[in-house]
Amino acid sequence: MFRSALTGARSLAASAETTPCKNFHTSAAALAKSRRSRKDIAVHVRKLNLEKQEKKLIEYENSTPDYIIGKQTDFTQSLMRPQAMFQTPLEAIKPADAESHADDGSSSALSASSSIFSTSSRKPTVVSTSNPAGYQHFLTKDEVELIFDSVPQVQVQEMILRSSLVNEKTQLPVEKQKAEIVRRITALENASAKQIMLENVRRARESFQRMEGDTGSPEVQAAVMTARIHNLYDHVRNNKKDKHNYRRLRMLIHQRQTVLKYLKKTDPSRYHVCLDRLGLEPRAIEDEIVI
Repeated sequence: MFRSALTGARSLAASAETTPCKNFHTSAAALAKSRRSRKDIAVHVRKLNLEKQEKKLIEYENSTPDYIIGKQTDFTQSLMRPQAMFQTPLEAIKPADAESHADDGSSSALSASSSIFSTSSRKPTVVSTSNPAGYQHFLTKDEVELIFDSVPQVQVQEMILRSSLVNEKTQLPVEKQKAEIVRRITALENASAKQIMLENVRRARESFQRMEGDTGSPEVQAAVMTARIHNLYDHVRNNKKDKHNYRRLRMLIHQRQTVLKYLKKTDPSRYHVCLDRLGLEPRAIEDEIVI
């Protein structure tokens, strides 16, 4: 019995030497994990929820659509910008080719053309463009062809009937030059801001009308307001102290919102098609607008 106790004690001593037991505790309190109180857990959960809400709010604000301009579409790109047209540098203004308006054997017509379109003695007063974006006073294609192509020939024929001294080869280029001057003056590139605005309104009505002569449907009203909004936005951005036009801009935006909300109630399919063509998102119409 004594030998067995001695061998047991030796085995315990050997095991104690081979395995370190400095950090070994038999206490249950030392081995148990520290438990947080319910209050600490609630505070931690609330902190995580607030961080999630703040992150969602930042993402929502970053994805907020433009309430004024919206996205670029074919309709918005077709609208003319008075500020961009009036800031055309003089270096980009070049006289038209005089040889295109004169016959091959007419030297006098060339000299007359060079004297009319010469820019060496004075600065040009109108923008010389060979392909204008349109014409003032709502001129149609037939009227443009009549005024700038047919009228010079008719004018020369009347002059020949009145006097036998008039030569068609020398007089026709001169009349064409006069028509060219009138064409440049009536081009939209030389129009006033009011005339450009009227042209944008006409394009908006033609693009969104449901039938011929439609000027009062919700789509047409929203398109006309969008054209006016684009024009006022460019003006207010360059003239930040113009409070009167800034107020008009806000009123137009809210009026467009009212018209589109009415369209949504009456016909949702037309509402979404109209928004796509105007470049607006539903949030820009349905949410509260603060400008």
